[in-house]
This record gives sequence, structure tokens and C-alpha cells, in this order.
Amino acid sequence: MSYRVVEYDSGPGCLPGMEALINEWAANGYRLDQVVRRSTYQWLLIFSSLS
Repeated sequence: MSYRVVEYDSGPGCLPGMEALINEWAANGYRLDQVVRRSTYQWLLIFSSLS
């Protein structure tokens, strides 16, 4: 199983952009496994390959 770690900066607009990013990775065959909050607007999203 391969994993991908994606850094995400939500800015003041917050999570609607993160949801779009998660959907984009899902369309490419990845599943969201974990979200780690690094600071107010900084996030790490950890995806695993479905294949």
C-alpha cells in the first residue's frame, strides 16, 4: 500500500477547500486515512492508495 502526505494551508476561508482537495484525491484512487492539524491554518492530510 502506498501513502501520500499532502500539506494544506486552509487560510481564513478554512475547510471548503480541504473538502475539494479530499474529493480530488478520492477521484484519483486514494482514501483519506488521517488529518493532522499543525497550526491554525496548516494541515497534513495522509492518503493511502486504494489499489
